[in-house]
Amino acid sequence: MKRIVSVLVLALVVAVGIGCNAQRRQPRLTSATITPARLRPGDSAIITVQVERDRFDIVETVSAVVQEDRRMRFDLKDDGNAPDAEARDGIWSLLVDVPFMAPPGNFTLEFTGHDAKGGLISVVGPQGGGMPLSTTCVFSVEHSLTEAPEEGAAETQPTENN
Repeated sequence: MKRIVSVLVLALVVAVGIGCNAQRRQPRLTSATITPARLRPGDSAIITVQVERDRFDIVETVSAVVQEDRRMRFDLKDDGNAPDAEARDGIWSLLVDVPFMAPPGNFTLEFTGHDAKGGLISVVGPQGGGMPLSTTCVFSVEHSLTEAPEEGAAETQPTENN
């Protein structure tokens, strides 16, 4: 009887230990950025996110979606081709161009991790339930209110007549 109780206690300790440590062992997305964060139509920007703790190479692809217009979807790369600095270093990047018809405003870019079959990776959340492997960053699109003079255009100065 004591042996059965000891085995049950040991199993409980192991189960609790696994549950408590699950968040430390699962992959996560961090350091999500878009540079520059203030953009104008026609600008180029680099979007990046870091995949941490992916010891078993669960994350096969990372995508980003503009939450306000889900048609704007981007697949980031970790292949060492510009703008990605080094292949397989866990930092996923992509160079994007802001469409000329982009409306002004603040926007949220949501990054998600996907497995080899393209499925959304689920991780244990802070409250213990499953949640998607994701993170976000905010950026803005601004339209200039005043146009700069055309290149080569002469500026006129008021003159005084004496």
